[in-house]
Amino acid sequence: MSTVYGIAMAVSLIMTGVYYRIDKRHDKWLGLLFASVAVCDIGYFLLSLSSTLDAALWSNRIAYLGSVFLPFSLLMMIMNLSRFTHTKWLPKILVAVNTVMFFVAASGGILPIYYKEVTLEFVNGYSVLIKEYGPLHPIYKVFLFTYFAAMVAVIAYTAIKKTVVSSKHTVFLAFVVIGNIAIWLVENMIHSSFEFLSISYIVTEGMILFLYSILQDYGLTEAVKKAEEPPVQHSEPIEAIKSFSNEQIESIMKSWAAVDTLSQREKEVLRFLLENKKRKVIADTLFVTESTIKKHTAAIYRKLETANRTELFDKAKKYSE
Repeated sequence: MSTVYGIAMAVSLIMTGVYYRIDKRHDKWLGLLFASVAVCDIGYFLLSLSSTLDAALWSNRIAYLGSVFLPFSLLMMIMNLSRFTHTKWLPKILVAVNTVMFFVAASGGILPIYYKEVTLEFVNGYSVLIKEYGPLHPIYKVFLFTYFAAMVAVIAYTAIKKTVVSSKHTVFLAFVVIGNIAIWLVENMIHSSFEFLSISYIVTEGMILFLYSILQDYGLTEAVKKAEEPPVQHSEPIEAIKSFSNEQIESIMKSWAAVDTLSQREKEVLRFLLENKKRKVIADTLFVTESTIKKHTAAIYRKLETANRTELFDKAKKYSE
């Protein structure tokens, strides 16, 4: 079994390296997600090799460090991809909650609150912690369930409100979350000594990398076609322009005939423009460079016969009701 954990650790480290190599923008939530999986699998591997109870407990703490911050990073990533708006204090509040949860989970062997008692046994050549759960152990299940519920709620809400970038993103995100929920439930029902979530996390990484490739390739052809188009020369007083509501944007997209001449990627960028998002924000959300967004924006202005965002908003108002 140590071999399985070792392979899982190696794969997670490789995938983390692959992610940091292909993501030139280094999105902090995706980066935290991959780092959390690697830390978690390192902890599981070290635990399986531990020869003393003290070493096993420290390895278990390393695994919990990754496990506690993994759902947080996944939730924040889903919010970003789904364009779900939240208060700027939310990440700080969640980090504080996660930190408290980690210290509670890491108290095993020190305080009898998470584990009343814990011993080390060797099963089929690898180390296993035998735990008698304490009064605060159920909090961790509530903690995970709350995160999973929040992810499902965000995906469902943004799908209904149609604020997600595309239906493909919704489907993939739903698969990622539901898959992890299913494995977590199975693991809790069968009470196996093997941590199936160590494999689930790697599958999650693979799906996210695949989703990331879709995000990167989604508008690749159009970007290449427009490589020769000049950048936008007009200044855009973004702060002075009021954004359209989701309902107004839907009306604009359906009523403005010229919108049909745009590519799928350009339509996505147009939605962001109508929300009055800055180019950097659009680029970060779509996982492309700001220069790529400039090219798409220039094409949108040309096809809609406008010169800048101010003119775009003026024209769009006619179709917003």
